[in-house]
Amino acid sequence: MNALRFAQFLLATALLAGAAESNPIDLPTTLRLAGARAIDVELAREKLAESRATADATRARYFPWLSPGVTVRNHVGNIQAVNGPILDADKNSLAAGIVLGAQIDLGEAYYQNLVARQQVRAATAALAGRQRETTFRAVAAYFELVRQRAAVLTAEEALRVAQSHATQIEATTAAGLTFAGDAARVRSARDRAALTLSRAQSEQRLAAARLAEALRLDPAIELTPPDADLAPASLTPVGDLGTLIAKAVASRPEIDEAAARQESAKLAQRSAERGAWLPTLGAQVGVGGLGGGPRGSTVGRDFDTSVDTAFGLSWRIGPGGLFDGNRQRETSSRARQSELERERTELTIRRQVVEQHTRLQSLGRQLELARSALAAADETARLSRQRRETGTALVLEDLQAEEDLARARRDYLHTVTDYNLAQYALRYVVGE
Repeated sequence: MNALRFAQFLLATALLAGAAESNPIDLPTTLRLAGARAIDVELAREKLAESRATADATRARYFPWLSPGVTVRNHVGNIQAVNGPILDADKNSLAAGIVLGAQIDLGEAYYQNLVARQQVRAATAALAGRQRETTFRAVAAYFELVRQRAAVLTAEEALRVAQSHATQIEATTAAGLTFAGDAARVRSARDRAALTLSRAQSEQRLAAARLAEALRLDPAIELTPPDADLAPASLTPVGDLGTLIAKAVASRPEIDEAAARQESAKLAQRSAERGAWLPTLGAQVGVGGLGGGPRGSTVGRDFDTSVDTAFGLSWRIGPGGLFDGNRQRETSSRARQSELERERTELTIRRQVVEQHTRLQSLGRQLELARSALAAADETARLSRQRRETGTALVLEDLQAEEDLARARRDYLHTVTDYNLAQYALRYVVGE
């Protein structure tokens, strides 16, 4: 009955594993796909387009506008003459023409144009940052899939060994050569190995779905990494910790984005303090025709050319203009905030480099220990198999050695995956 249930369990596991078609994917493919269609990257790209459009609109403030129009006026009753007397007049008129107008707040337009340029710079750096971040998230998801694939491989090997022991001990138990309790312990180990394999396969499928989401693919597609990516890579950036920190501060787009936002805030502060001293320029030229007359005449009577021009300079005093202390305090606070944000960004980047550098060094040592432990476990399992073949070792001793080998293999492969990811993580925080 136990053997039957175990066979049914293996069949269900196999059907579950084969329910979706496997699609191989390697790291170069992941790097090509990452960021190409990512939603975060597309959003950052649209924000850049918005910033550029805002900059173009800011520059357009320097240009005049045209206002074509036609006006028909009709008046009945009292009206005041230019020199003061009240008259009773009924009249109508027709005015048609084009007005060329311009009103430029020189200080606001000048500084807003500079601010818009910095916003474009910040959006450009933000786009580069989102592309790098999205790529790294995809790489991390890929290595998580590699980790789960390693767990499946080691679990499959452990189940194969446990099944082999279970088959052998069932035969010797039936012949009365093996203690029944030992046979039960071997079957229990086999069932545990099958359970571990089922869990590992489930985790691999979930990791594949998360990678597909990161690459903006259909999560129903089951992605499978090649077993070759379970070997240690050598991608460590060259340089000591100080060199890596300096490189990160100089090349990370987050620093450029923060610097652009800081400069934008400083320009807004200068606009509040100095821009109001520059006047507002107003100019208007109207060219058209005017006609009309007393009530009863046509609106176009005596229609002829009419030209009006106007030019003026003005300053604004109070809110939004000169001596607006509230606005000056507001922009000064924002400038200080942007300065602190840039400092925090730089400190965060420095901390990230230190963390990833330390982690990579530690994983390098762990990799050597895991490799040594795997070699020792492999040698122990080999000697145990030899002892069992000569009849000097028990099945349980051999099974324990094989389980230790499976754990050592799993620890080694997990450490390799962490080591490879740590190398990419260090390159990412350094700005490569």
